[in-house]
Amino acid sequence: MNQLISVISGKVLIFALCVLSGEQGLAQSIEAHHARVELLSERASIVSNRQLWLGVHFLLEKDWHIYWTNPGDSGQPPVLIWQLPAGFHAGEIRWPHPEKLKHSQSADYGYRDEVLLLVPVHTPNGLQRGTAISFGVEVKWLICREVCIADHAQLHLQLPVGPGAASDPGQDHAKLFAGARKLLPKQWPAGWKAHATSGKDDFVLSIQTGKPLYQGEFFPLEPSQIDNGAPQPLQATAYGARITLKKSDQLLKPVPELKGLLALPGGDAYQIVAPVTQR
Repeated sequence: MNQLISVISGKVLIFALCVLSGEQGLAQSIEAHHARVELLSERASIVSNRQLWLGVHFLLEKDWHIYWTNPGDSGQPPVLIWQLPAGFHAGEIRWPHPEKLKHSQSADYGYRDEVLLLVPVHTPNGLQRGTAISFGVEVKWLICREVCIADHAQLHLQLPVGPGAASDPGQDHAKLFAGARKLLPKQWPAGWKAHATSGKDDFVLSIQTGKPLYQGEFFPLEPSQIDNGAPQPLQATAYGARITLKKSDQLLKPVPELKGLLALPGGDAYQIVAPVTQR
């Protein structure tokens, strides 16, 4: 890693327990190094045998950032270690579309200002209405500016078991979660096609969308496949575009496919899996 890393283990600056009014119950907000971190629920109550959306919310100081699932040339993504009651099961993090963070000849992928990491949690049958359920998660993350700080926090949230009706919008976080969902990558449209060819020093990613594509950028899901900091020249075609991706110096063997996101103008990003053939 090119950046100086200052590791702060087993320590958080200030612990602030915030009691939220009404049905939302008890939630914890942690003032950490250059960030506030909290565990939130989309709804103010739990319903048996229904998916519950929880989220770890980062509010970052100006110019500080955390990382995407593929951090790029340096860094590491946040890690969530859940402590859930029996019968509850947490799914994978839903990662919002990141931004490219350029550093001279290198680049990272991450988030500045604010990000909500969404996690689906399945609830079991037989929950008794009126009881309270406690959730816990240990969060580990790396936050960086000129230096990087490894930090962690133990977050807690308590929610009542309710009827499932919509709660008072002033007492839940539905709008925050709705905004976060708009930043999630979309499924690759059924009519679009993608494939890549592999040369000595680069991949050429060919995309067919049915019309010329004049702008676009590829965000790799797997590390050490492309040169993250290199330009991505795009050539529009009659039915899409071709994007040239310089190979990473760390790529030592052929890859069967390129996985990642295709970011398009307007803020939309699409999940892409492009089979790779040799040329």
